[in-house]
Amino acid sequence: MCFQQVILRSDSGLWYFLCTSHRRFCPKGGGVRLPPRASGHEKERILSHQRTLERPVRCEGIGLHTGEKVSMTLYPAPANRGVIFRRTDLPAVPTIEARPGNVVDTQNATTIAKGGVSVKTIEHLMSALAGMGVDNVQVDLFGPEVPILDGSATPFVDLIRSAGVRRQFAPKTFLKVRQPITVEMGTRSLRVVPSQRLKVICTMCFDHPLLGEQTVAMEIGRDRYVREVAPSRTYGFLRDLETLQRMGLAKGGSLKNALVIGAEGILNGPLRFPDELVRHKILDLLGDLYLLGKPLVGTIIAHGAGHQLHLELVRRIQERLEAEAEPFSLSAAAVEQWVSPLLPASRPLKAAAI
Repeated sequence: MCFQQVILRSDSGLWYFLCTSHRRFCPKGGGVRLPPRASGHEKERILSHQRTLERPVRCEGIGLHTGEKVSMTLYPAPANRGVIFRRTDLPAVPTIEARPGNVVDTQNATTIAKGGVSVKTIEHLMSALAGMGVDNVQVDLFGPEVPILDGSATPFVDLIRSAGVRRQFAPKTFLKVRQPITVEMGTRSLRVVPSQRLKVICTMCFDHPLLGEQTVAMEIGRDRYVREVAPSRTYGFLRDLETLQRMGLAKGGSLKNALVIGAEGILNGPLRFPDELVRHKILDLLGDLYLLGKPLVGTIIAHGAGHQLHLELVRRIQERLEAEAEPFSLSAAAVEQWVSPLLPASRPLKAAAI
């Protein structure tokens, strides 16, 4: 056991030992059950836990690109399992983990595959799981694609809320960026730099006279995600529809599940936000980043980014994980942003400097 340790206590009474020299959990630190009440000093050293769903929840819908009817059920999953997809419409019920190495296509959506079996358009569900702080979930799909529902992440947020979220007896780790990482493709770029909170600055230049260049900058916490990111809907340009359908895409697209932009403007307005299209890019970005399996803490600067660039950043982070980002104890800022909103107001959560 390492000698330099700080004891971190959760509301459930489970104690953990954190090695302050290594800034990670000591493998021999273990945990011990203690009485549920803590002194004021002890409450200054509370640790966040992983989370899963309380109970299963189900929905049905249409796949945006396949046009097929799909049913989806979300189940609780054990700690450290991550997000697992199962194709229950296939005889062997194959399993596909939501990991960077399983991404096989990023054209107009994020598709994962394993053993020749794929699941399309996972990004909106992944974004909702990230925004709601759900670490472990089993996603059973009867069909090849996550349903598009209304084109935003709000229906998935509502599903998660109806299922309930519970804490698990396993510590939650975050990925804190220590040095800048940049990926570029032509004029498009994506950069992440160190900061104490998750912040996103997203700029999009739309080839449309009524849209032009738009920028959204915000700190992302659970409450703000639910209010200001999740409701933003996917979109497409009417001029591109025939091309997409010739490519076998957008077969399930309609005015009910996507914003459609014509020469004269939005065909199915009004917009939920003046900058809804850029906010949806942030929604997609957060979903793709959650392929890392842990929340990221840093400032992300995106210019014209899309799924392909998102995945390139995810792979770069994964490659440099040991050198550039590491599991870390929560700063007070990160706790306030991500953990406090998940707990009852009568039991505030704080973190001590370590």
